Amino acid sequence: MKKIIAITAMVAAAAGIASAVEFTSKVKMGANVANDAGEAVEFFKVKNTNQKDDDTLIFTFNGEKAGAQFKAWYNYTGADPDNLGVRGANIWFKPIDMLKVTVGNIGLDSYKEQIFWWHGVYGAKPGSWGAFGGNYLEGVGAKVELTPIDGLSIEAAIAPGIDTALLSTADGYGYKGYALKAKYGFGPGSAAVVFADKGKDADKLIGIGADFSGVEGLYAFANVTLRLNSGLVGIALDDYVKYSAGALTVQAHVPFVLYKSGDKMIPGVYATVKASYAMGAFTPYLLVSTEPDGDKGWTFGDGADKFNFTMTFKPGVTFNVGEASFDVAFRADVDAGAAVDAEKFNWSVPVDISISL
Repeated sequence: MKKIIAITAMVAAAAGIASAVEFTSKVKMGANVANDAGEAVEFFKVKNTNQKDDDTLIFTFNGEKAGAQFKAWYNYTGADPDNLGVRGANIWFKPIDMLKVTVGNIGLDSYKEQIFWWHGVYGAKPGSWGAFGGNYLEGVGAKVELTPIDGLSIEAAIAPGIDTALLSTADGYGYKGYALKAKYGFGPGSAAVVFADKGKDADKLIGIGADFSGVEGLYAFANVTLRLNSGLVGIALDDYVKYSAGALTVQAHVPFVLYKSGDKMIPGVYATVKASYAMGAFTPYLLVSTEPDGDKGWTFGDGADKFNFTMTFKPGVTFNVGEASFDVAFRADVDAGAAVDAEKFNWSVPVDISISL
């Protein structure tokens, strides 16, 4: 934690010198106050599951013509509690007003649900790596964003990766990932189309979607993705609805997937509903989800793909104490499809604390 505080202080001081640059920083920590560990109960364990926890430390610099972002993850292993790992970093600049260039960690995606802010479906089997979360394309590379006319935006990204060849005749090499996106806004909504090529012999993705916010308090989108690899191997319908009426906000994310298994297309589904009610300084909420961590979901089929019930129930409350924001909840996980020797029910008391400067 000392490293985090020292880095925050140094960057804040540097940002103060350049008053024309907008600087923001955020520090976030997550932990379980109590956690069901099977035969025992663990108390106060900092979360450290890579790629699922939120970024611990985020610095953002935004000027009129250039900016940068740095994200780190607090890898608490017990043996080395001050191990701070870089999650991603990039810089951007605008050579002209209608063109933005980003170099470093990049991502290209379409419409995104607003409950977890990172979940998305792209036509793979629920529970498999890459099935949930991420973007159409992400990695280390470069991205350009062009706005040639009002309402129209065009993005192009290429992600060759770290220490790899973009093009090479050597064995094991080939072209790496790239993606293109066009989006047009019209009055109460917008429409977008995406093509992403993950690289040589890898999946190709085609996404077509639209969103709508023409009714007061309502936002919704639907996005269809085709996953191709020597033919059609997956179809995904990603859909999300949010409605606010006074202090009450209800959100639902229920995407549907068809993925190829052998010579059959097997259906799968995710389901998340969240209701929150603002009460002055406190906002209680109830989250019910198959997918809080991005590695479950339901499948309906034969053999290994038979239906397994998994669900998380999470009542909680968010509130502020000064500059700090708290999210405290009780979490109960049910996994009826777990192995015989595995726990089918687990509970925990998670707490997330964040400070934005």
